[in-house]
Amino acid sequence: MERGESDERVGAAGPHTRWIDAARRQVQDACQRLAAWSSSTPGSSVVARGHRPTLPGYEILREIHRGGQGVVYQAVQNSTGRTVAVKVMRTGLLAQGHDRSRFEREVHILARQNHPHIVAIHDSGVADDHAYLVMDYLDGQPLDRYAAAGQRSVPELLALFAQVCEAVNAAHLRGVIHRDLKPANILIDDVGQPHILDFGLAKLEPGDPAAGSSQQTMTVTGQFVGSAPWASPEQAEGRSDQIDLRTDVYSLGVVMYQMLTGRFPYQVVGTVRAVLNNIVTAEPTRPRVFRRELSDEVETVVLKCLAKQPERRYQSAGDLARDIRRYLAGEPIEAKRDSTWYVLRKSLRRHRVATAVVCGFVLLIAGSTAALSVLYGRAETQRMAAVDAKGVAERLRAAEAEQRRQAQQAAAQAEAVSGFLQDMLAAADPRGRGKDVTVREVLDEAAQTVEEQFGGQPLVEARLRGTIGETYGSLGLFAEAEPHLARAAELRRRLLGDAHADTLMSLNALGLLYRNL
Repeated sequence: MERGESDERVGAAGPHTRWIDAARRQVQDACQRLAAWSSSTPGSSVVARGHRPTLPGYEILREIHRGGQGVVYQAVQNSTGRTVAVKVMRTGLLAQGHDRSRFEREVHILARQNHPHIVAIHDSGVADDHAYLVMDYLDGQPLDRYAAAGQRSVPELLALFAQVCEAVNAAHLRGVIHRDLKPANILIDDVGQPHILDFGLAKLEPGDPAAGSSQQTMTVTGQFVGSAPWASPEQAEGRSDQIDLRTDVYSLGVVMYQMLTGRFPYQVVGTVRAVLNNIVTAEPTRPRVFRRELSDEVETVVLKCLAKQPERRYQSAGDLARDIRRYLAGEPIEAKRDSTWYVLRKSLRRHRVATAVVCGFVLLIAGSTAALSVLYGRAETQRMAAVDAKGVAERLRAAEAEQRRQAQQAAAQAEAVSGFLQDMLAAADPRGRGKDVTVREVLDEAAQTVEEQFGGQPLVEARLRGTIGETYGSLGLFAEAEPHLARAAELRRRLLGDAHADTLMSLNALGLLYRNL
C-alpha cells in the first residue's frame, strides 16, 4: 500500500474489530470511487492518461507522475523559458470535495515555505476547471535509489540526511507536519542536494488560520492517512489527535533505516491488517544486523527515532539533525548521554593532543615527586647512620651536613621543576584559553620563559632545558630541540664536570639529536 486513506475506527470488540473496520471502509471507499468513475461521461474534466491539459503561460512537455491527487507534468514557463513541474488536480466526479481542499492547502503550505531543501512553488491557478500549481522541476532520484546506487559511505549518507531533517524542522517551525515522509518524496538532485516535496497530506498545527474546519473533516479519529510502510504507530491506529512533530520523526527514522540498510525495520509486506499491526507492535530489527559497519552510536540514533512511544523519540527533527551532526563531528550524541564512560571516552578522543600533553606533564610531575621522596629518604637514612656511628661522629656530622645540603638543593630543584611543569600543564588546558592547545604551543611558551625564570639556578635550568629539548625531539622538531639540549650539556659540564652522570646523559641526548639533523 503506497499511499491512501482508510477509515479505521477502534471498536469496543478489540483490535480484531479495528482491523476489520479498516478493511471494510477501504473497500467501501474504493467502490464509491469506481462508481463515480464509471458514471462519468466522455466529456468529463478528469485528466486522462496521455492527455496534456492546456495551461496559460506554460507548454506541457510530458507526464512525470500520476498519483492519488492528480498528475505531475514537466513543462516550460513561456515567459522565462524555465523548466518547471506542474501538478494538475484530478477533477470531475472522480475528485471528491476533500481532495480539492487538500490541493488548495498544499498550495498554501508550499507558498509559506522558504528553505533550499523544500521544493518551491512559483504559481497556481485554475484553467479549464483544472486546479494546478507550478513548482521547481527536479531531475533527481528518490533517496532510496540514490543511496543504493554506488558505494556511498555512512558519513556521506548521514550528512545528506541531516539536511533532510533540517528541512523538515524548518517546515515544523512554520506549523506544518508532513505526515507522508518517504524516499519517493525526498529527491536528490544531480549535485547531491535533497529536496522534500508532496505536502498533499500535510497537517497544520492547531490554531493555524489555514487549518480551519476543513482539516478536521478531512482527517477524523480512526482514519489512516499516510504511506503505510513509513507510517508511525499513531498513524497506523488512526489516532489523528496524537499526530505531531514526533510523527514525522518516526517516519524519518524509517527512511534513515531504509537508507542505511536497504531494508525496512519490520515486515511491511502482506495484508493491510498485518502491516499496520507490525507498525504498532513489532520491535525493529537492529540496523547492524544488516550492515555490520554501522556504529553503535548510529544504531542508537535510528532506534531512538523508531520508539513506539512518541515521548521516547527525538522531540523534533531539529534534535535529530543535531545528534547526527554531533556524531559526524566526533562529539558525544545526546541519545547516549546517560553513559558517563561513553561521554568521557568521546571527549578524550576528540581532544587527543591536549590529553597527551596533560598526561605527559602529569607523569613528569609524578616522577619529580618520586625523586624528591627518594632524596629525602636517603638523607634521613644517612642522618640515622651518623647518629649510630658515635666513633666517627665528627666525620659523619660533616657528611650529614653535606647530604642535607644536597638533599635540600635537590628538593629545591624538584620543587622548582614541579611548579614550572604545573604552569605548563595549566597552559595546556583548553578550558583556560577557549580552544584546543597544541604541544608545540606549550613548548614554545616554556622555552621562552625558562632562562628568565631560572637564570640564577643553572642546574634547574639545565634539567628543564633537557626536558624541553627531548620533548621537541619526540615531536620531530630537531632544530628547535638542539639549542636546549646543547645549553643543558654546557651547564652540566661547567657545574658538575665531564664525568658526572647527568653530564653524560645530556651529551648522549645531544649526540642522538645530531644524528637526526
